[in-house]
Amino acid sequence: MRLIHSAFVAIVSTALIGCASTPPQMQAARPASALTQSYGLAKIEAVGATSHMQQPLDSDQSVIYFQNQGGGGAGLGLLLGPLGVLANVKMIQSVTDSDVAKLKGKLNVDPKAALQEAQLATDSPLRIAATPGDVKVSPFLLVSKTSETTLQVSSVIMFEGTEGQAKWNRRYQYQLPGKYTLEQLSTLSPASLAQLQSASVAAYAALLKHIAEEQPAAIAAERPVILKSAFISPRFELEMQGTLIGEKDQRIWVRTIGSVIALDPSDIKYELSKT
Repeated sequence: MRLIHSAFVAIVSTALIGCASTPPQMQAARPASALTQSYGLAKIEAVGATSHMQQPLDSDQSVIYFQNQGGGGAGLGLLLGPLGVLANVKMIQSVTDSDVAKLKGKLNVDPKAALQEAQLATDSPLRIAATPGDVKVSPFLLVSKTSETTLQVSSVIMFEGTEGQAKWNRRYQYQLPGKYTLEQLSTLSPASLAQLQSASVAAYAALLKHIAEEQPAAIAAERPVILKSAFISPRFELEMQGTLIGEKDQRIWVRTIGSVIALDPSDIKYELSKT
């Protein structure tokens, strides 16, 4: 099962690892070979993946919904054995399907256009469509249910390339302003949708600036932190390991196993790791 919400499985793994003697490996900068390659828009398989927690909200699979409410949680499913896991999955699936039915086709936002507009201010051209040998670039809008009644939105870019025979990928996410109920998000006015599109452009501009400046030496200097955020791990709000990139653009930037994430300060708590 491939989830794109903050590399959710990796995040859970980070929390379970806890204070192990060997710290988990956080997302690295792009490989050196990627700095000389061309980049092109392309669909990355993980973005289109579906599960009981993840579904697309548009035909282009560029607006993705994630939620894990319903059932008794992963722990209860495991406690009750295979049948309990199956029942748990079905209960979560039921909530996901109900939410998607209300949201599908309602968020007329174009992440590709937003990324292309943001990219015009950078030096690296982005092809309309990736050609063989290009690094694949897949932008999308992620709608996350961060509590039983709250939905939040973020702009995400995923990169996928190869170095030699090995495939690599990187994920960068920027939390957009605002919190919504299901009803509010499913009935946004044209003006509100235009604001969401504009916010996406600004988010991608901030992400592209960060990506262009990201260097291994700077990453090595980032301070390890223990963090909690319902935005990163909805419902369970797990304590997890990461590194602190810094505070900029009115966002706190952190690095996790599977992602670099820029969060609203009100949606994250962290302290410097003592290890």
